[in-house]
Amino acid sequence: MNRNARLVLAAAVMAVLSACGAKGPLFMPEKPVEEAPVAPADAVPPATDGAPADPPIDPATVPATDGNG
Repeated sequence: MNRNARLVLAAAVMAVLSACGAKGPLFMPEKPVEEAPVAPADAVPPATDGAPADPPIDPATVPATDGNG
């Protein structure tokens, strides 16, 4: 076999061998992350301390003090 035929044969063998092997990603795919359910936008957030809020104070109804405590 002459030198050119060996070179062509070696190139063909290298091309065939380089084509086989990995047929996808070279890493293990991660499992999909499940997202937590989202509360609807019209939901009212719960109170932080559980106590009802004080009503606003009307300055006209507050009794005057004479400064003696």
